Amino acid sequence: MQGLEFVPVESITRCDSSNNYTEFFLAGNKRLLVSRTLKEVEDMLTDYGFLRVHHSHIVNLNAITRYIKGEGGYLVMADGSTVDVSRSRKELLMQKLQPYKE
Repeated sequence: MQGLEFVPVESITRCDSSNNYTEFFLAGNKRLLVSRTLKEVEDMLTDYGFLRVHHSHIVNLNAITRYIKGEGGYLVMADGSTVDVSRSRKELLMQKLQPYKE
């Protein structure tokens, strides 16, 4: 595909790194490969409720349905996918999820 594709931020569930590309996982099981690094994407999405939870993963905090405890643990996303959480980013994730707890 050539040109630009505009995607509503709230439709993004998560982003995974793929070398110098980032794969966006969107609502409706759609995917989009973008020629940006995960760091560039992280800089763009941080103010919109996204958090880097692993060297290779950024998640939409509003799309998390469950956190499974473990060394780093992992997240279950609204689309049913799972995302590993690194040990080094677990504490920050817990802080960000605090407002979502009952």
